[in-house]
Amino acid sequence: MRAFILSMIMIGGSLLSVWGQTSDYGLKKPVSELEIQLIQGMFQRILETDQQCRKYAASNTLDDRILAQLDSAGEAGGLEGYIQFQESLHLELPKSVEDSLWKVQHQLDLQNHLALRGIFETYGYLPEEITGELDYLQLLVLMHPPCEWDVRTYLESYAELFRDEVKAGRMPAKTFASFYDNQLGKILREPQLYGTNEVYSRETGKIGPPVIADLAQSNAARAEIGLPPLTEGEYQLAEE
Repeated sequence: MRAFILSMIMIGGSLLSVWGQTSDYGLKKPVSELEIQLIQGMFQRILETDQQCRKYAASNTLDDRILAQLDSAGEAGGLEGYIQFQESLHLELPKSVEDSLWKVQHQLDLQNHLALRGIFETYGYLPEEITGELDYLQLLVLMHPPCEWDVRTYLESYAELFRDEVKAGRMPAKTFASFYDNQLGKILREPQLYGTNEVYSRETGKIGPPVIADLAQSNAARAEIGLPPLTEGEYQLAEE
């Protein structure tokens, strides 16, 4: 028994030693194996909750079979195929159901946002060596600002944080630009700055190039973060 207890103490000590080891990854502070496990667990929870109610509310259906059909349409025809198929179904949820779904989802979005904000402030934008196949969640969560927050304040607050992350080489410039343009174009309904997000036209049923206000302004902004200039065919100017 004594030998067993001693062996367990030695194993426990070895585990603590491994968990206590830190790696740099170019982050704001070294990260231990235990911290990496906790971060990966948090990302798994975000994966489970980010679309928990959104997938029903945004698709206007509670039918998982229809959701599967929508996914198949998207896989076959991209965003155009998804939207065209969804519109052909003329789906609609009772307003009370839709409101309830969004209420729950907004609460989940706030929780996910606060968790990720803490990560950014402590470690910076995480590399794929830590996030693995869930790396895309960092950008996805950012595209869902807490509903009670002022979007412009939210955008500028993160822009200040992320420009430093881009300069430090932790955050890809294209990822930051996509986030910034998403908030401008999709939520604030304004022309994009960097010209990174293609737009869907309900009039034509087609995907078109990003809408920007001024080519010189956009290319200057792109140059500041290390992106190449937009060329003809890669953008469209907003109508005045």
